[in-house]
Amino acid sequence: MTLPKLRAAIIVFLIGFALGLSVFAASRLFVRSVLTADAISAAQELAGRLANGAPVEAAGTLSSIVRYTYFDTRGTIAEPRVLGDPARARPSLGAEQVAVLRDAALERGGAVAHAPMLTSLLGLAEPAVRAVVVPVASGDRLLGSVLVEVDQELALQSLTRAFSVIGMVTVGLAVLAIMAIAFVVTRGRGFATERKAFDPDALPRDPLTELCTRRGFREALEHAVEQAGETDQQIGLVMVDIERFRAVNDIWGHAVGDEVLRLVAERLTPFAAGRASIARIAGDEFALVVEGDATLSMRQLAGRVRDSLAAPFEVSGSSIRLGASIGAALYPVNADSADFLFRAADAALAKAKSQGRNALAFFDTEMKGRMQQSAALERDLKLALERDEFVVFYQPQLDLASGRLRGYEALVRWERPGEGILSPADFLPVAEETGLIRPLGNWVLRKACRDAASWLDSGTVAVNFCAAQFQFQDLAKTIADTLRETGLTPDRLEIEVPENLFLENRDDIMNTLKRIKALGVRVAMDDFGAGYSSLASIASFPFDKIKIDKCFVNQLTEDADVAAIVASIVALGRSLSVDVTAEGVETREQVTLLKAASCSIAQGFLFGVPDRDAGLADKSEHGSGRPPAASAASFGGNGRSA
Repeated sequence: MTLPKLRAAIIVFLIGFALGLSVFAASRLFVRSVLTADAISAAQELAGRLANGAPVEAAGTLSSIVRYTYFDTRGTIAEPRVLGDPARARPSLGAEQVAVLRDAALERGGAVAHAPMLTSLLGLAEPAVRAVVVPVASGDRLLGSVLVEVDQELALQSLTRAFSVIGMVTVGLAVLAIMAIAFVVTRGRGFATERKAFDPDALPRDPLTELCTRRGFREALEHAVEQAGETDQQIGLVMVDIERFRAVNDIWGHAVGDEVLRLVAERLTPFAAGRASIARIAGDEFALVVEGDATLSMRQLAGRVRDSLAAPFEVSGSSIRLGASIGAALYPVNADSADFLFRAADAALAKAKSQGRNALAFFDTEMKGRMQQSAALERDLKLALERDEFVVFYQPQLDLASGRLRGYEALVRWERPGEGILSPADFLPVAEETGLIRPLGNWVLRKACRDAASWLDSGTVAVNFCAAQFQFQDLAKTIADTLRETGLTPDRLEIEVPENLFLENRDDIMNTLKRIKALGVRVAMDDFGAGYSSLASIASFPFDKIKIDKCFVNQLTEDADVAAIVASIVALGRSLSVDVTAEGVETREQVTLLKAASCSIAQGFLFGVPDRDAGLADKSEHGSGRPPAASAASFGGNGRSA
């Protein structure tokens, strides 16, 4: 029995036991109230007969009476008598108990019963009611009192049997109901699948390749793992990273790059288990699920996938040769859930990419250990949010023509106890993967807006957002609420979004960006040129800024082709009336070429390293609008040691 099933069984047992005990106690209380009322009724009937001088016989209403003792008004025994079968008589109550009961009855002017509560509830041999004392009166004249002792064992047994049957039936039905609920809870996902058939055509699709997007594929993978678990089958997950693809965009252009991606999708599709079993999960990364006999020889299948992608791609008269790194994992051998299977295959792909070109890697125990470390990091991230261990650093952005400060980019850091300051590369991937990016991103947004509102200059503050932050919240509302809370004017906030944002549901993303822009907030595309649909994104949405990826800036002075690409990006920005920012500027030579290309804004170590007090330093040392480090005009040093 699995641990969840064992827990469910224990819970059902405990609830059933509690229900049974409750029903039993309730039935005993009801039986006791019935027998108490019956004993009092018999005692009152006997008192009436004694007052009127009527004969007293152990029959009818008085059949439960064993004996009675008649006291006069002074408490003297006037008439003790055994009324029923002497064998049924129990030892008489003590004189003190009788005196207490008699005094209470005379004081109240009504019946007083002696009924032990605990033994009656537990169902022991003690009767529900042992004795009753009632006053004896004729008209308004008190004649005395009578102690009536009863035997209710037969009535108690009859009622107990009746209520036991009712109780057992009730408890049985309750337990069956609990078991049904437990079944629905533990198998709810399968239940839901049966009620709503899985529809691969309803999954979100990548507009370029018509394959599933990352989000759609995760849904399909959940379904595949669920089906494999129910039928005790094995499935494999293969992740593929296309090598040297950036060079295709750089050399032949994005149109050729898009066609290559479509051809890659065509070559991979025959290896997948179905239309919903293959996806483009990132710019040049694909994933596919394999089933049946193919899972018995994953290494051979991965080799065939690699060979299929090694053949040249014939596009627009050009023969393009690429390669592929491949990672793979198996369910249930390597993982017990769809989420862990995805993470396992992704870890295997990362290992393959680290081994060089065209490498294959399969999930193993070493990777599992690293994933466990990742799980530990996830727990620490949650605690870090609770303990307020994150800080925001700011890097200045300068106008290249005037050298004046244009604003800052907000960059989150983790001040981890015992380890110092951690860069985003150390924790953001885990935050995105686990969903912690949402609360962390919201915190960074509030912090950056609050800090910017306190600066004297009128520069902007840029905050980075990833694709995951657009999926699970109303980001436009979050930004509007934050601006209202912090008092920052919308025109001073700039959000930076990555190119891979547009690989998911394009309509939803565009609608969200339009709502954000309608607030008066500036929107920038980050790392322009590094992705594979940047031009299409620029054409479909009116960005306020594009940021040239630092990989181009790094090669600006070393490669004439890269310099030409940068000049083309700047010209594109100018033609669209869009600001262009160059990232990672570190040398005077880079600034010279950027100014020659008419690039408008730059940021990098040459002008200032990220600093948590950058804005305060600027306010106190330079005044409004002046650069906090080397200006674009002075270019002092190469900035690497800043």
